[in-house]
Amino acid sequence: MASTASRDTAPCDDVAAAFRVAMRSFAGIVTLITTRTADGEWRGMAATAVTSVSMEPPICLVCVNRTASLYPTLMATRQFCINAMHQDHHALMPGFTKPEHRDSRFRSGPWRQGRDGIPYLDGAQSNIFCAIDSIVSKGSHDVVFGRVREVMTRADGDPLLYSDGAYWRQAMR
Repeated sequence: MASTASRDTAPCDDVAAAFRVAMRSFAGIVTLITTRTADGEWRGMAATAVTSVSMEPPICLVCVNRTASLYPTLMATRQFCINAMHQDHHALMPGFTKPEHRDSRFRSGPWRQGRDGIPYLDGAQSNIFCAIDSIVSKGSHDVVFGRVREVMTRADGDPLLYSDGAYWRQAMR
């Protein structure tokens, strides 16, 4: 059945540009994906393309651009942590989202070492430690499937959300 509602949109000849605009409107919880080099140096990146795939066995996925600074380390170590951000950690985001602030990553916030030395943000909404199970390459990104090995959660739920280029707070219930 066709919709009769009027719309302020029109088809776009540049599908990639229109797709980018459409995807920016999707709200998602902000995560920091963290890992460490063989020498123990910490690496991280912000991501919203993260989701659960299976509960039995527990598997999630993370989409990682192959040009991301974290990518070579992730492929070498094959371990990572998904740190789901809480509203308390909004101030940490520039270090993971703005190249000019890259040197400030891991310098503020209660960072700890977890399983196998992988860094995690203490007090995050949740920390999900994973080992790479498989990888599928699509376009500019690899879809990294992680077998969940350990999970820590925070009792008070107030995740940091991102949509249309801005951070948002979940609507109060």
